[in-house]
Amino acid sequence: MNAPAVSPQEMQKLWDLVKFSLSKKFSPESYKAWIAHSTKLRGVEDGKIVIAVRNNLTLQWLEKNAREQLSLIFRDVLGEGSELSLEVNQEVFESKLLAKDTLPKIGNLLTQAAETEDKLHKAIREAGLNEKFTFESFIVGNNNQIAHAAAQAVTSNIGQQYNPLFVYGSVGVGKTHLMHAIGHAVLARDVTKKIYYCSSETFLNEMVESIRSKKTAEFREKYRKLDILMIDDIQFISKWEGAQEEIFHTFNVLSGASKQIILASDRPPAQIQNLADRLRSRFEGGMMIDIIPPDYETRVAILANFNKDHSPPLSLDCLEAIASLVEDNIRQLIGAYNKVYTYATVTNTQMDRVTVEKIIGVDQEAARKKVDVEDVLIKVADSFGVTVGQMKSSTRTAEVALPRQIAMYLIRDILNYPLERVARSLKRTDHTTVLHAVDKVTKLMTNDHLLRTQIVGIKNSILK
Repeated sequence: MNAPAVSPQEMQKLWDLVKFSLSKKFSPESYKAWIAHSTKLRGVEDGKIVIAVRNNLTLQWLEKNAREQLSLIFRDVLGEGSELSLEVNQEVFESKLLAKDTLPKIGNLLTQAAETEDKLHKAIREAGLNEKFTFESFIVGNNNQIAHAAAQAVTSNIGQQYNPLFVYGSVGVGKTHLMHAIGHAVLARDVTKKIYYCSSETFLNEMVESIRSKKTAEFREKYRKLDILMIDDIQFISKWEGAQEEIFHTFNVLSGASKQIILASDRPPAQIQNLADRLRSRFEGGMMIDIIPPDYETRVAILANFNKDHSPPLSLDCLEAIASLVEDNIRQLIGAYNKVYTYATVTNTQMDRVTVEKIIGVDQEAARKKVDVEDVLIKVADSFGVTVGQMKSSTRTAEVALPRQIAMYLIRDILNYPLERVARSLKRTDHTTVLHAVDKVTKLMTNDHLLRTQIVGIKNSILK
């Protein structure tokens, strides 16, 4: 039995229903990357359902992952005999032209909108925000759902909820992106809000310059009159006692006035060495959230989102290959994409999974060749506040035993040394000690997101 023709209004309601069903069947990151803004229902008539998609990559993904689900949903709604067709049609995603008779009515509104837009861009520049780092371009996955929700809550309740917001995680997991996204969302709602994003190093440099030029009052007023202060890489502030003092007083002024403070670090306050106790307690006084490295599905979604801006885009197979090879760092993920895309463009080569694996594999192997055992031992020792000598000693206290086991895990993982060689590196005689260490650290990383973040950060710093 053929389904009757559907009116545009009915078609929109039908598609909203279908999309709602799909949102329950796919992860949030996949739904957002491939369905939410990249598909439209074009027509339903005589049993034929036509869905327009934004590009060939989206078409590939839908054919591979969602065609069956779509068919089942439409069959439930329209009955048996429905024929599903997916087609690339970029035109339907372009903004519709306004009818001529409506233009005079909105001329003033367009002028006002343009002026508002200019003010917004100026505010974004003065706040030090990256225009690309918005909530719209932030892919939400299992690794960052809580941090994303907290960030959105902050935009609606500035200074009232989650203050300070302290986000931590290894390099390249999206901490900076999330901070900038908060700034964008707040300014889009109220362009008069005073927002400033900086790194801890920038804060220090501005402080030193204000002292040199005898403008400390201006420096303090700049920071203490803000509605939102965002400081990135706050862990480095522990190196500078004077900067800690200044941030402490700035923190008190802002929080006392119910202004928002947002901080990002590669580790939680408790693990920042040489941080003043009074500053540590303030950092821990709001909401602390860790962001762990993205899982495979999220990595594919991130690449797909980035791939939309490239023409011609890489194939879905290429994106999946990149996502399987680069596991822990979004910056490295995008870097790998850029390398593959550049290679494909310059050589005019049709890329496939094998070629991608060769290109990225060369990079990883080259990085490993530059690393030796002492590099690993030094990085682990520094991260856990012990010495290399202690890790090589017979000491069995927990403070030394865990870093020693992590060093064994990383030597095995990065350098792929035989068990006996790993054991000798730490002055052990039994290779079963290494087996036990690798097994223990692997399990800990599965259950302890904080420890995983720390270990991934050490690994990234070794291979950078």
